[in-house]
Amino acid sequence: MESFISSQSSFLVVIVLLLALALVVFSADKLIDGAVIVSTELGIPRIVVGATVISLGTTLPELATSIVAVAQGSSDLAVGNATGSVITNTTVVLGAGALFGSIPVLRETASKLRVFTIVMILLIGLCLLDNGISSFSIGGLLPQWAGILLLAVVPVYLFMMFKGSSRLKTPHSSSSDDGAGTDDGRSKSIRMIAVNLCVIIVFASLLAFGSDAVVSSASTLAARAGLSEVLIASTIIALGTSLPELVTTINAARKGRGDLAVGNVLGANTLNMTLVLGYSATFNQGGVGIARDIFTTHFPVMVATVAIFSYFVYNTKKHSISRIEGMGLVILYVVYLTSLII
Repeated sequence: MESFISSQSSFLVVIVLLLALALVVFSADKLIDGAVIVSTELGIPRIVVGATVISLGTTLPELATSIVAVAQGSSDLAVGNATGSVITNTTVVLGAGALFGSIPVLRETASKLRVFTIVMILLIGLCLLDNGISSFSIGGLLPQWAGILLLAVVPVYLFMMFKGSSRLKTPHSSSSDDGAGTDDGRSKSIRMIAVNLCVIIVFASLLAFGSDAVVSSASTLAARAGLSEVLIASTIIALGTSLPELVTTINAARKGRGDLAVGNVLGANTLNMTLVLGYSATFNQGGVGIARDIFTTHFPVMVATVAIFSYFVYNTKKHSISRIEGMGLVILYVVYLTSLII
């Protein structure tokens, strides 16, 4: 798609960008509705649906970008995109969600945050193995075996998320209802689940397609403006591939389903660090190099965002992220962008 878009005039590229954004917004809205129906029918908490099904769908743009980058030998772009997306998700995505509606911080959020924190520490530790503390001045390496390890974490993570909600209900079932009405109710519920699972798959795919078009058109416009590839990977592409999370979070918050948004963000972050970076290191001969800027800027900001989010989760006096705190998260993202430019 990128080669096709780059061959078009700047005017057409802008049109593609606007149409792709519209597709992302529409698809995210439909995906949320389908996920909520499935979670209701199965009795699965919405935060778990957000951390698994929706997170996988909204992480597809980052994964697609990583696959293309590795195939083209641009591993720096894949790493910058993945780490930049984690920061974007935890700052501007949750921050924007809090500005547009309620982002509740429930007790279930703590377990998702612990998994995210453990994976982040594991990732940073693996990247430091090659050059140790010197990585902050000369860069480091995520070895190929470390990529395989990160990929192995993905099915474990998904299993843990679903295990935490293994208390599935049988819709419309009761010990006293054993007639045709119960069978009809179960059949209707199964059909509803099947239809909405198809809705989730279709619109998650459209999200990925739309985001790919957004990234390709934005990258083309940025390249024509003379911006560097490193800056594009950490800012425009990272923000572009985070559009599904951003739109999903804002729509969920406006509909009073902020718990779904939090699960989506934490799940997408975990998958960015395991699935996306794991793929990049596994299928790149010798692993992927980690630029010095990743150590000096991206990793410290990631740690800072985890610390801030931990305050929201473990402060017993708080039950949601306020609009003022959401604005603070957005400001942190602006500071992050400024540091990259400088």
